[in-house]
Amino acid sequence: MNPRKEPKINLFKKSNPLPCKVLENVQLTPNPGEGKRPVKEGHAVINRIKLQLDHEKYPYIIGQSAGVIPPGEDPAKVAKGSENTAYTVRLYSISSPTYGLDKKEDTIEFIIKRDNSYDSEGNVTHRGVASNYICDLKPGDLVNLTGPSGKNFLLPTESFSGDIYLFATGTGIAPFYGMVYELLEHKVIQFTGKLTLVYGAPYSDEIVLKDEFEDLDKKHDNFRFIKAVSREEKNPFDGGKMYISHRLKELGSALKTSMENQGKIYICGGPKGMEEGLLKELQIIMGTSGDLKEFQKELEEKNQLYVETY
Repeated sequence: MNPRKEPKINLFKKSNPLPCKVLENVQLTPNPGEGKRPVKEGHAVINRIKLQLDHEKYPYIIGQSAGVIPPGEDPAKVAKGSENTAYTVRLYSISSPTYGLDKKEDTIEFIIKRDNSYDSEGNVTHRGVASNYICDLKPGDLVNLTGPSGKNFLLPTESFSGDIYLFATGTGIAPFYGMVYELLEHKVIQFTGKLTLVYGAPYSDEIVLKDEFEDLDKKHDNFRFIKAVSREEKNPFDGGKMYISHRLKELGSALKTSMENQGKIYICGGPKGMEEGLLKELQIIMGTSGDLKEFQKELEEKNQLYVETY
């Protein structure tokens, strides 16, 4: 078992990025028009990208993010006459565990969605510069990274016997993919609690890497994988769409007991503010009242709640 690394921050910046070679770029969701999502709703294309990277040079730990610098000039900056017209750095959650999936410390991985906007007919009205740049990369291409970034959305650094709950929507699954492997397979720390992953998406074919999570669920008695497919499932409370907040509500007394015994909750995904629905349900389960922000702050100060939304 390797010792837990301490987080390093901003070793590479925009002025001195780290060039990394693309090893693999695999699309995880169906092609537009071929999946369960209607064409008029636009596309939800998610890719998994693996880069060659020496962990000695770039010692990330799971829960951190890496910055990507798209090439070229930002038209908005050019129009303003800015002195520096380069694109700004875009941060993406790292999805590979601290020591890499194969523990060879020579790669880094991401799970990224093409950040596009669509009209009511499903036509593209805006293409995200960085996300499309990354998802278009081919093996052998070079991409410039900054970072690592972040020191708060991290797993325990020492042995932990409490329960851990992970709540993800969309590509919020990225850091949890690495966390699940780190806790269950790599055993970087001695973890003896129960691990629950709740993963939500509109359609079942947008629950990426489902087979891997289901296999881990079967393999490990202390791991449970729960899906929330909003457009295909009905929740048991009002018969409406099934969201991860409903799954949290279903966990009820078990979650309450876990939190009373130093359990931890991690929330990742979008849109920003999505955590409020989860925290409202948690507040009810815990039998507390008052301001939601104060409730959140109290849990964060106790190191029982970690939120990263975008």
